[in-house]
Amino acid sequence: MKFLKNVKIILFLSILIGFSSCENYYTDDFFRNSDEKLCNRLWERTYLINDKLCTHQLIFREAPLISSETFEYREKKNSNWNDIAYLIQSYSFYWEWSDKELEGIIIKHPLDGILFFDNVWIRTHYLSGNLSGEEVTFFGQNVR
Repeated sequence: MKFLKNVKIILFLSILIGFSSCENYYTDDFFRNSDEKLCNRLWERTYLINDKLCTHQLIFREAPLISSETFEYREKKNSNWNDIAYLIQSYSFYWEWSDKELEGIIIKHPLDGILFFDNVWIRTHYLSGNLSGEEVTFFGQNVR
């Protein structure tokens, strides 16, 4: 009788330990990308192209999924970048998540056709990934 009681206790503890070791996958969705993290923010990066400073801006919208892209080009004057851009180009584009994992974005661009933004990571103040073969990082701020 005592042996059977000990076996029951050991079996109960084994089951208890087995169930308590299970992990939930992203229970708070903190690490998952989402529309809320991506949309209604101004995403901006700057880089040099042909000795000009280019500011590349993206704003993704949730509904409809039509968003905007702007390029502002500045020249140097007296070893400082001009505050006023000499050329501004703006485009609208359609976007959608590439799959339910929300780790890639398909962009239908009016000039460049279909672009792929892969390995997308969205955090509080940055958006990074591989945009048509180039590793990029945009820094964000709210624009609601």
